[in-house]
Amino acid sequence: MTSWPQHDVLNDTIESIAYELSILTSEGVVPADPEELTDPYLEEVRIRVRAFLVLCSSEIEEFVESHCLDYVAYWAQAKNGRMQHHCFHALTIYFRNNISNLLEKQDSFVDFYATPEQVRRMKANDKKSSSGENESPALNKVTLISKVSVWYRDNVVRASHGVSDSDLCRLLEPLGFSKGLVREECPTLVAALSSLAAGRGEAAHRSTRAGKYPFESLPSPVHQQMSIGDAWARWLSVRDSLYELQDLLDRGSQSALVYQGVRVAESGAQL
Repeated sequence: MTSWPQHDVLNDTIESIAYELSILTSEGVVPADPEELTDPYLEEVRIRVRAFLVLCSSEIEEFVESHCLDYVAYWAQAKNGRMQHHCFHALTIYFRNNISNLLEKQDSFVDFYATPEQVRRMKANDKKSSSGENESPALNKVTLISKVSVWYRDNVVRASHGVSDSDLCRLLEPLGFSKGLVREECPTLVAALSSLAAGRGEAAHRSTRAGKYPFESLPSPVHQQMSIGDAWARWLSVRDSLYELQDLLDRGSQSALVYQGVRVAESGAQL
């Protein structure tokens, strides 16, 4: 997980948006802000700036989520047993209630030591199979990896609707990266995402509920209004710090990163 060609795709997409909204000139530069940010200037650029921030946030959100899903797919197939063990351990702890419900409903029987081939043999030799009765599927390591991967996609990624630093932590925590670790290892990215989210502002959410486009919201409070240069600088801060997330995920493939907040003993009790 060392190559991120999608980073260039993200950059090209944001630049295309910036050209469409006249955030960038035809020469590919940001127009200079006036020395004094007057009310007429802010009113002139308000909708363009708001549109850029909203669309930029959406693209970054999709970028981060797609790489979290790529990370899950990578460790699920990883030949590195240590990496697979710790990612699997983190997700089973995070989804321990789902697993408990699965077992309580008697939808599966547990056999974590059986290989897929052994499971097939057990089914072939099982008396229930010979009598035609339905048999619960085996819940071993292979099948549970598949289940927690789907749960992560459906319950975590699809439930994520934002690009703030808190949203980043919520995506990474189930994979074994604690909030403290994310903030320690990705300090610039965390600050940049927080700044971008603050720039977008709550007015976007209010206008959406009112049935309007987010960038056609009522004027933001004075302290939230910004120039074109400020909006572009916030995007650049995120773009130039995304390498911290890449480094964190790359190190995660080599380190034993255990989800913090739940004791290992609790996972054993649940399973």
